[in-house]
This record gives sequence, C-alpha cells and structure tokens, in this order.
Amino acid sequence: MQDVEEISRETDKRRLSGRIHILGLGNVGTFVAHSLAARKSPPPITLLLHNPGLYADWLARKRCLSINTNGLDDIKTGFDINVLNDRTWYSLPYWKPNGEAHDDVVDADGKLHIEDVHEDLRQSQEDDEKIECLIVAVKAQQTVTALKSVSHRLTPESTVLLLQNGMGTVEELNEKVFPDPHRRPHYMMGLISHGLARQEPFRVSHTGVGTTILSPLPAGGRLKAGEEKDEDWAPSTKYLLRTLTLTPPLVAVAETPTALLQYQLEKLAMNCVINPLTVLLDCENGELLYNYNITRVMRLLLIEISTVICALPELQGVPGINSRFSPERLRNMAVHLANKTAKNTSSMLQDVRRGQKTEIEYMNGYIVRRGEELGIRCALNYLIMQMVIGKSDILTQRNAGAIPLDLSHLEEED
Repeated sequence: MQDVEEISRETDKRRLSGRIHILGLGNVGTFVAHSLAARKSPPPITLLLHNPGLYADWLARKRCLSINTNGLDDIKTGFDINVLNDRTWYSLPYWKPNGEAHDDVVDADGKLHIEDVHEDLRQSQEDDEKIECLIVAVKAQQTVTALKSVSHRLTPESTVLLLQNGMGTVEELNEKVFPDPHRRPHYMMGLISHGLARQEPFRVSHTGVGTTILSPLPAGGRLKAGEEKDEDWAPSTKYLLRTLTLTPPLVAVAETPTALLQYQLEKLAMNCVINPLTVLLDCENGELLYNYNITRVMRLLLIEISTVICALPELQGVPGINSRFSPERLRNMAVHLANKTAKNTSSMLQDVRRGQKTEIEYMNGYIVRRGEELGIRCALNYLIMQMVIGKSDILTQRNAGAIPLDLSHLEEED
C-alpha cells in the first residue's frame, strides 16, 4: 500500500483506505479486477453484485475470477463482495472474522446449494461504507441506474472511473444522480482496447493485448474551449490513477482530458457506423465491406459525424483536428476495424438479439444531441438511431409473445 502512504503524505486530508470498488463484472470489469488482484501488492478490492442471482453465480464459480490466455486459466481469489438485495447493500467479505476462508457451498457434483446462498445473505451485515474509488464497467445505458444504487455511499472526495463505450454519461449523471455540484464525486474516464471475450460468468478470455487510456475530468465533467490546465486532483483520483497505471496487465497510460476526448471520439465514430449497421442488416462486421450501397451510407454517416466533431467547442484551438476527424480518415479507420473484426458480431447486435437495450443513444444519439447544440442537423444519424431502437422494440415484443396496441390517440366515448 505504498501508493496510499505517498499520497497521504502529499495531502493534509485523512488517510485513504486504498480500497477499490468495482461495479459491473462483464468483460471489462472482470479483466480490471483480475489485473488489480495480480499485482505484487494488490489493493483491497470489493466487487459490487447487483442482485442475489449474480452472487449465486459467484459462489458457483468458487469465489474466483478467471482470465483465460492462450488456453490457460489464471485464477485469482480474495475478493470481498457487496450484494444488492431489496435496495440494500450487504457485505460478504472473503475472509471470516477468525481469518478463515468461507466454506464452499458447491457440493462434489458441482451443484450449488441455493439455501446456502440465502443463508449467506441472511447472516451478512448491511454495508453503508463510504466508497473512495469506484470503477464503473457497466454499459452506458445502465450507468444512471447503477450509480443511483451507490450514490449514498459516494462523497465529494470519492472518484468514479467510467470504463465504457458511448459518450454523454457524465452529463446524464450530473443531471439525474448528482444535481448538486458541491456533492458530486470526481470523475475519471477510460478506454480499453484489450481483446476480451466472455466465456461464462466471472471467466473471460483475453484474446489480444491492447492498452488502457485514462484521464481525470475537470470539474463539471466537460472541457471548455481552449482549456487544458493542471488541476489539483483529489487524493482518491491520484491514488486510483497511480494504482491503475502501475498495474502491468492493464498496459495503462495517463493522458490529458483533451487527448482522451480525441481517442473517445475516434472510437465513437467507429461505433456509430459499425454497430448500428450490423444491427439493421443483421450481419457480421466484415459483411459491411465491399458493398457499394452500404459504403454510401457509411460515407454519409461519417460526413455528419465529422462535421459535429470538428465543430465541438472543447476542441477549438487543438492542432490538426480537421484532418484527424476528416470523413475520409474516419472511413479508412472504420474499414480497417471492420476488416480486423470481420468475423465478430457487434456488441449492439448481441444486445438486440438478447432483447436488451442498446447503447445507440450514447453513440449516434450523442452526435445528434451535440449537433443540435451547434445548429447542425444530423438527419441520417437520427434516422439510424430510431431504426435501431424500433428494431430492438419489435424483437422484444416478438420474444414476449405479444404486440401491444397503442390506443392513446383515440378519444374516450362519452
């Protein structure tokens, strides 16, 4: 815990506990938690599970996270658990008070005793411990709901790191979860380019080494035009940033907010093209290539996206913006990515097939909203967004076995 000691000496505020909470145990959350646990001197880690069913899966996996690389599983244990049950968080530490590990609730045949799951929850204590460092790895559309469940445990001294696709979540959090600027936590944003594929709950395959780009955000969450000043970051922000950049498997680097924003916008542009088109055409990424009609749609989408990005106030004065975000360069990047992931099914298409909400409103929807602020009409991005939402709704209704009738336009007879 050398990082905690160093940062405590740099500030007059109370000593940090060093504990890191992680909310969202999909591919990214599992990889980050596992990477932190793999450190020579790992910080205390608490995994936040949003329902008892997920806790049952955790017990079935024998309280461990696994990363599979080249066919070999690397297993890490020792994680403390918080489980959300009836809007209350319950603490289930890895170690018993006497220093022993908890007994297995999975028998020799690999079957889970569900009564033991409920017994664990009955015997656990409520956990209202304040959270210093929170890593959020849920999808963009789930962020507000996820943060509402822990908002009472966050303070103005806390740091929240958002690791997700899409943009606009910070503004939404400020509006719906932390409307009082004086009670907001500090924000960090991050992008992960590692290749990750889910095998089963709490077990992920690491298919390709990438990088993790991190940056604290200025107060308020959005850069102002031409502003790039050094801020006096909170102790929890310094600690989290230092811990992650010194965690080898993450290959993490710290960037300025403006530099991170540009990486985010490049990734956003790719997602705005590949994700929705694979949904509407029900195809793999590579099938978008070598098709004149689809290429025309991609070009038109990217013209709108490029126009909005190049006009963003927070990027004015940054050298090379017009060439970096030109429609032609973005198209070349999209073609390269579709080629590289030709046999992949996009995450958005997977969400639609599972009947889940997509991130479209934080991708093309973000471009549409920023365009409206700037007086730029993004008709094609708006059309694509509505069609994806419409298709998702149709499939959800079909899977539910009923198509509701909207009679709200009919007046009630006297």
